[in-house]
Amino acid sequence: MPSIIFKDTKKNIEAIAKKAPVAYAVDADIKPGITEAYVTFDKKMFTYRLRISAVDEYKEESSAIPKKKTGLKSTLTVESVESLDPVPISQFRKGKKKLVEFKDFEEVELPKIKVVEKATYLDTLSDEVKEIIAFAHKKKIELSVSLAEELARYRGSMKEKQFEELLSRVGKDLESKRIDPFEAVGIIAAQSIGEPGTQMTMRTFHFAGVREMNVTLGLPRLIEIVDARRIPSTPSMTVYLKPEFENSEDIVMNVVKELENTTVIDVADIVTDITQMLLTIKPDQAKMSERLVNHSDLLDALAKMKGITVISDADSKDIAVKPQQESFKRLYQIQEQLKTLTIKGVPGIKRAIARVDQATKSWVLYTQGSNLKEVLEIDEIDANRTFTNDIIEIAQVLGIEAARNAIYEESLRTLSEQGLEVDQRHLMLVADMMTFGGSVRAVGRQGISGRKSSVLARAAFEITTKHLLRAGLLGEVDPLTGVAENIIVGQPITLGTGAVNLVYRAFSK
Repeated sequence: MPSIIFKDTKKNIEAIAKKAPVAYAVDADIKPGITEAYVTFDKKMFTYRLRISAVDEYKEESSAIPKKKTGLKSTLTVESVESLDPVPISQFRKGKKKLVEFKDFEEVELPKIKVVEKATYLDTLSDEVKEIIAFAHKKKIELSVSLAEELARYRGSMKEKQFEELLSRVGKDLESKRIDPFEAVGIIAAQSIGEPGTQMTMRTFHFAGVREMNVTLGLPRLIEIVDARRIPSTPSMTVYLKPEFENSEDIVMNVVKELENTTVIDVADIVTDITQMLLTIKPDQAKMSERLVNHSDLLDALAKMKGITVISDADSKDIAVKPQQESFKRLYQIQEQLKTLTIKGVPGIKRAIARVDQATKSWVLYTQGSNLKEVLEIDEIDANRTFTNDIIEIAQVLGIEAARNAIYEESLRTLSEQGLEVDQRHLMLVADMMTFGGSVRAVGRQGISGRKSSVLARAAFEITTKHLLRAGLLGEVDPLTGVAENIIVGQPITLGTGAVNLVYRAFSK
């Protein structure tokens, strides 16, 4: 259902709310059929909704409350005014596009969100899979859902006795692969990842034909992951488009243009003239063509700057910028502002290239720089497949479970690219340890190792004297339950046979 949005003053809205139902005269041609309007005070958040029963042409003798003193064109019959939780402008759509900004009265749509209770995971399983899980449970075999689904494919072609034998063999295989109680899984995982890590090369991957774009791989990338670096050395994104757009080259190129954060200094030279207190922007046509920027884009960006006068000559491509308050200090301030002034694009995305994936024959975008939150807000982007190599950003935007999966996937990909095979469960354990506390923690003295409960285990890792001195001052007690601390004091470790305690209990007759 179409609605209108417009900017107004709090005084006008309070007057309407007080007298509603009331006629309200506005300075725009509103077509009949509009039943609601959303009002903003800052063009960013909409905080009021007006229920409209009729739209008429404005007449001079009307007793309607005027929005302005002049230029009134339509009269809205407002039945009620409703206060809302702030609705951001990005929630509204004009056609198929999200609204980013508007100048005056706009006819838009606000998509309604339908909340439906999601079925539990077990309810989504087929009856055959449920039956296999229940049947295995009776035989004291605990099957995972994926394994039960695999067995369901073979059950139809097998006799009941054959299927029972297969299930029995699967149960024995699962039992043989089960980790023993008190197994040193942490040490085994560390050794299993650390040893192949010594075989990894220090290399950087460059996108062919694109000098500026590169991605860190190999050992440096693995260190980045386990150190939980706040900003990766080469942040990048792999951006997928929705299925209806991914084969259209025109749409792909428009998305590239929308993604790349282009500043004035990227496409033009800035010349400072101290004698005339003037800055001249000299566009480089080759760079502008490469970044898909035109002359009007430059003028639009400059129009958003305050405290300057823009002088543009129709015959020349050069643009002159003059500070309204003439001083050397102000001139150089504006020069620095112009260098970083965004003409278009998403902040943080320095470069974007589009390539055809040979496997799917569809377009995929690769970026230098990362800004997951804003990229996912672009209409053509497929939010389900798009990902970034910035794990901390994933945790902030999508949550800790997504960050856990990202740590696992990035480590697995980094090792696989080097031709190294590591059991997935070791990588899962590392991902779990880094994220189980609700935030992404490094595997170093600032994270997991530095927060162990054992004083001796912390001292054995790094900065020994500091840990021991602090423990002495605070009177900390070490329970000696881990591996490192027991080795230090010369006791058997609490793993394997060392975890078994024998107790003698005398029985009286």
